[in-house]
Amino acid sequence: MLDSVNLNDKTYSELLLEAIAQIPLYSKEWTNYNVSDPGITILQNLTAFQLVQQLTINEISDEIREKLLKLAGYQPREARPAQLMVQAPAEGGDILDREHLLWSGTIPFEAEEEILLQPWGLESVYAGSPEGERDVTRLLDPARDGAAYPFGRRPQAGNTLTCVLSGTPEVGEALYLWLQVAQEELRNPFDEKTELPHFSQVRWQYYTDQGWQDARTEDETAGMLRSGLVKLWLEHGLPQPAEVGAARGCALRCLLESAEYDRVPRLNSLAVHLFPMVQRESRVSCRVCGKERTELKGRLPRLGNLLVYCREEPGSPYREYRQTPVEGAQGRFWTKEETARGVKLHFEGGCEPCGDPDAVRVVCYDNEMIHHRFLGRAEGYDDQVIPIYQAEGILPESLLLTVVTDEGACYFLTPGEEGPDGFCYRLRAGSGQIVIEDPGRGGYALYLSGCAVTQGERGNLRARATLEQRGGYDGTEVEERYFSPAPGRFGATRESVEELRARFSAGIRRCNVAVRLEDYENLVRSTPGLCIHKVKAVSVGEENLVRIAVKPYTEGRTPKLSQEYLRQIREYLEPYRMLTARFELCQPRYVAVGVQATLSIRGVADHARETVEQLLREVLDHVDGPENFGGWIRFHEVYQKLSDLPFVEAVDVLNLFPDGRDAVLVGSDVRLGDDCLCYAGGIQLTLREHGR
Repeated sequence: MLDSVNLNDKTYSELLLEAIAQIPLYSKEWTNYNVSDPGITILQNLTAFQLVQQLTINEISDEIREKLLKLAGYQPREARPAQLMVQAPAEGGDILDREHLLWSGTIPFEAEEEILLQPWGLESVYAGSPEGERDVTRLLDPARDGAAYPFGRRPQAGNTLTCVLSGTPEVGEALYLWLQVAQEELRNPFDEKTELPHFSQVRWQYYTDQGWQDARTEDETAGMLRSGLVKLWLEHGLPQPAEVGAARGCALRCLLESAEYDRVPRLNSLAVHLFPMVQRESRVSCRVCGKERTELKGRLPRLGNLLVYCREEPGSPYREYRQTPVEGAQGRFWTKEETARGVKLHFEGGCEPCGDPDAVRVVCYDNEMIHHRFLGRAEGYDDQVIPIYQAEGILPESLLLTVVTDEGACYFLTPGEEGPDGFCYRLRAGSGQIVIEDPGRGGYALYLSGCAVTQGERGNLRARATLEQRGGYDGTEVEERYFSPAPGRFGATRESVEELRARFSAGIRRCNVAVRLEDYENLVRSTPGLCIHKVKAVSVGEENLVRIAVKPYTEGRTPKLSQEYLRQIREYLEPYRMLTARFELCQPRYVAVGVQATLSIRGVADHARETVEQLLREVLDHVDGPENFGGWIRFHEVYQKLSDLPFVEAVDVLNLFPDGRDAVLVGSDVRLGDDCLCYAGGIQLTLREHGR
């Protein structure tokens, strides 16, 4: 049932024949299989009962399957909005209010907070080393092919990457930088549960009148090992202009304090002055404020579709206030004043909120959801289902209901939160329904007070996307365009029950204990954050030991495992090791294999020697080639490849010579050690024209 097996794929006759065929396995005395036999009659009844049971199991609802999978420790992943970093224009721009929308086609992106677009940008970039400053400003063009070494080809402590700005950023505000790292596919994905490898230590700084000062930093790149955001706060004085290379201006720099990189970092692009947008659209928003601070800014308040609730005594329930019908009316009323960026509320009629900072709640609706604000009543029975109309892809954390009692008391409840008389509800995010788990006394009126929707994975846009700010009389006119140098990230659509069952099936087959040699090899290959090229595990039975040879994917010709690699692999493997088993990590050994060959060629072939030598080096290259540790160099395969060359008439002489004890000759073949990789050694090649 949990692993998607169809239990109802056989007929009654097939099931009965299978049962009768198994009778001899359990009883030699039972020899009468006719329908008149009482045992056969019982078997027929049991088969019919099995058929009904299987049919019932197959018809179990998705909700029951989800609960069964929850018992097994698997819950569906909820929808998550994508995050997109957008580049502010260098000349600055208007203030983007909370809930401001930018569009990529039909996909909206929303500002979570107010964003001030200040006039500054990135003018030039320099990579600094003891040899001087090297201009790498080409990193500012993400469409340009090629990569730059931010710390040089041989990084060392003290090297820098400096960004010269065209203006002055605001002190105290978060600055976002996006670094796009080249050749990320060679490195295993990082696992946030595992300690990051310590290949380097970097510090981000900015220039002040006191010199370079450290900036408080959140760095996703792990020292430029992976693409990600760098978030900086300038908190130690005002930025001042600095002389960097041929440029002058406010400057940020990344200072390399230590460098033991496995692969020298390279950048494809660098972007600064970014601001975050989230792929969601708030259809209903609840603002919380006090009596003295009732100015509401943003897109939804400006529409004017407001419901206002106030708490008149500290700790008491909220009461609904209505917009003043006529001037001078007495009661729970409010009026609004239009401001440049929103509205401001005033309370009239003799009633007003108390002095609590959360005494006022204002629910703002868009022009569609204002017509669907009333969801219905809780009728007083469990598992009552109430649909939410015109809202697909609801984010569970955004959902908020106002529960109104017959006495007019109002309570604001999130899913799972307990309200009056134990009232509680939950959200079926997949179908956009509310399920009343405990109705309390019943009869409560339910209003939608908070709702944001997302398109999940669709928000994970590719890098270099363009977003539009739309307006005009019908909301379709493009008023401004913005560029996103970074891809959208983290967006996820809510997992269906079928997808959850597939994940469960894969999970129960996942390796949790290293038993086979293949288990050790697969685990080492997937060590988070490392560049692993080749792995070979060999069992030493009498010692209850597994020896594992590992070659890192680094830029050296014959790389060895660093102490950091050894530590990371050991710590990652240890939880998977069986209690009595031991493992040992082995450095790769490299063996040179020499060749002596005499070839007869047709006529005078141009570049024949270079072609043959190149072929032999490729055949004997197990270091960078697809071959794993150990294995053989087969004489007949080398002979055949040489014979297949179009200008070779015959291979007169061919000898292979391994250099050292790590490989041995077996007949004419070469057998490599279990932790060995070979490469071409000396090549003695004689070419002669055929017939001479």
